[in-house]
Amino acid sequence: MPSTSSLPCPVCQAKIPFDVEQLIRGARFACSNCGATIGIGADENTPKIEDRFEKLNELKKSINSKKK
Repeated sequence: MPSTSSLPCPVCQAKIPFDVEQLIRGARFACSNCGATIGIGADENTPKIEDRFEKLNELKKSINSKKK
């Protein structure tokens, strides 16, 4: 399940929508107003971030299943 959010463009402050998982995996997202891009560089921390994100998703699923 995609986890979408948005950030203000660092140049013009317009909203830039992005998918959290794709952002973590290194995707870049462009501002539709001015063309500036946002992203996080892939480095040695990317696997740690992906692992934490997966654990967060598992926790959300566990909590949601307990509510039912």
